[in-house]
Amino acid sequence: MKVLHLFSNAKFTGPAELALNLCVTLRSLGVEADLAFPTVPKGRPHTLLETARAKGIEPILGFRLNKHENPIANFLDARALGRFLTKNPYDLIHCHLDNDHRIALAATRSLGIPVVRTSYEGLGLTNPRRHRPLLRRTARLFEPSERARNHDHETYAYPLESMQVVPGAIDVARFDPAREVPDGRARLGIPDGAFVIGIVARMQTHRRYEDFFYAVRLLADSGVDAHAIVVGRGTNQESVGKAPARKLGLADRVHFPGYVSGDDYVGMVKAFDTKVFLVPGSDGTCRAVREAMAMAKPAVVSDRGMLPEIVSDGVNGIVCDGSPNALLDALRSLANDRSRCERMGQAARETAVSTFSLGAQAGAVLRGYEIVCNAKATEHRVM
Repeated sequence: MKVLHLFSNAKFTGPAELALNLCVTLRSLGVEADLAFPTVPKGRPHTLLETARAKGIEPILGFRLNKHENPIANFLDARALGRFLTKNPYDLIHCHLDNDHRIALAATRSLGIPVVRTSYEGLGLTNPRRHRPLLRRTARLFEPSERARNHDHETYAYPLESMQVVPGAIDVARFDPAREVPDGRARLGIPDGAFVIGIVARMQTHRRYEDFFYAVRLLADSGVDAHAIVVGRGTNQESVGKAPARKLGLADRVHFPGYVSGDDYVGMVKAFDTKVFLVPGSDGTCRAVREAMAMAKPAVVSDRGMLPEIVSDGVNGIVCDGSPNALLDALRSLANDRSRCERMGQAARETAVSTFSLGAQAGAVLRGYEIVCNAKATEHRVM
């Protein structure tokens, strides 16, 4: 089977890494998976290109693939893609973003090549005016959650039999608690024995950091030697993060390493005892929660978005309403019963390996491909 993946963004965004990892893993399953994405102006770093090549993927760079719709650029891309597909036959086109989806549909209109799409919207595609035309000729839709599937079925009347829930994937070999990685606690000077609560999210006003800090204050006041690690950055980091922490007297308990990458990031997650996640951001699939679970860290999450589908309350984490008092109860229960915290962490790791691994995702996507290709073959035989 030969599949062309399109990604209409040159930045190394969360979905870009997911699309790249999927291509790499599909290749390990015998699929000829190619990936096309745009170039960047000469002289600027191209992290996506460098990462793709490091993973053994030589991308196709012959299309503009603008992030946003541009009638002229899209027309030229659709024409160029059509010529490319005529010379280089593929069984499927797999789209990941709105504009590459739009271009693929235009290019394949007369070629008969099925187009499939992965959605990264945890609660479903949110713009009917934009998405309804895209779904009309889409052979299969890979959804990140049951909530997204139900929403898109009800909103767009997209057939349930053509939808498939495929949970977001992470590299469980990279996020493995047994791996030797930099010591995040030592880097931040956190005392031995402290109960460490981690949060990974951009410091934005809607992410409910005020509730998180207040819960940490209450937890410390209850007698727990609580420390928090805030991984992330943002233009509002002073007003949203550092100033509120100082105001609550948490300057010595809340640590701000900023943006952390590579094994330093894995080591920072390893430093957590538990992870808190309150509001899904631009990545509706909440990948940071899965990463922490793979590192055997139970997650304390709010009941917002698709978070209750990721975390099983009382099994591999705790789901609450996200208020400071609810967070306090959840965090205190883990801090005061470390063996329970560890048991939940092990359950979280098992869930990540069985459900959120790259292999589990690629296997599910491959089954979807086979359904689409078999349906096309049946249609041709009938004709």
